[in-house]
Amino acid sequence: MRVTVLDYASRAVFDEGRSLGGRRVVLTGFVARGPGGENLLVRMILTCCAADGRPVKVVLDGVVPAEPDTWVEVVGTYRAGSVVDGVNGERIPFLAVESVKVVPEPQRPYE
Repeated sequence: MRVTVLDYASRAVFDEGRSLGGRRVVLTGFVARGPGGENLLVRMILTCCAADGRPVKVVLDGVVPAEPDTWVEVVGTYRAGSVVDGVNGERIPFLAVESVKVVPEPQRPYE
């Protein structure tokens, strides 16, 4: 099932993945490196305009054959656990990666 990065992160953190129910999900975002070198999938969300944009992050647990700032489509399943974002103190959930495909940047890169 295709979900936004925000929807996945919210479900993974706030209901500990229960609403994901072990389903395979498809997420699109760009690759970034976390402070510990972990691969992150990131998507910027906007509430009103670009000035209030903020990143939503998911730790990619598995092989990610893409460099930072590359847009990818990731297929995977919920994996329990999270890390704390050193920037804002929020929890960053995990996604158990099954496959990664490089894709062009979407026409609408913001969620």
